[in-house]
Amino acid sequence: MSLHELQPAAEARWSTTDKVLHKVSKKTPLDPDPQIAEADGFATLVTSIVHQQVSMAAARTIHGRLVQALGGKVTPRRVLNRTPDQLRAAGLSRMKAAFILDLADKTLRKEVEFARFPAMTDDEILAELTEVKGIGTWTAKMFLMFHLHRPDVLPFEDLGLRLAVSEVYGVPPEMAPQVMAEHREAWSPYCSVASRILWQSRRTPAK
Repeated sequence: MSLHELQPAAEARWSTTDKVLHKVSKKTPLDPDPQIAEADGFATLVTSIVHQQVSMAAARTIHGRLVQALGGKVTPRRVLNRTPDQLRAAGLSRMKAAFILDLADKTLRKEVEFARFPAMTDDEILAELTEVKGIGTWTAKMFLMFHLHRPDVLPFEDLGLRLAVSEVYGVPPEMAPQVMAEHREAWSPYCSVASRILWQSRRTPAK
């Protein structure tokens, strides 16, 4: 089930566990889950790596060139059939080219095995993905939330979420991770839904 479809069940729980989040949720109907253009996990993570630390417009341009350089489809074998210089010619930095090559290598070696993810826990997937160069906890959690639609992920690391928690709960931004830790049990098993509501609340005009 998609995250926005879980909002009514989440609100029913928060009505007794967190009145503040319940009130925000009632005023913040979630947008439908963002569409993931890539059908498979490998291509999704390649896109995430491309987008790191560059503007959205630049990332789209580089990703388009990368897809073209790979013959129209992003697969581990096609990546490994290219040299680092060929990947860099698409606009990737030296480090990002190395990250994508490492992901492709680990995927073909089945050190990262996307087909097994549905049967794995969130923590198991996080541990596997963060063994790949260039994939940190934040990127892995975004993958869990937006590609696998896991309902109970809480990205403490996300600056936007910290700012939203700061605004909603009236605490300084540096205290937001502590507030999230204190509320995790109250939000669970819908922490991903809570995160999306808090993110979206910053874009929704107050009524």
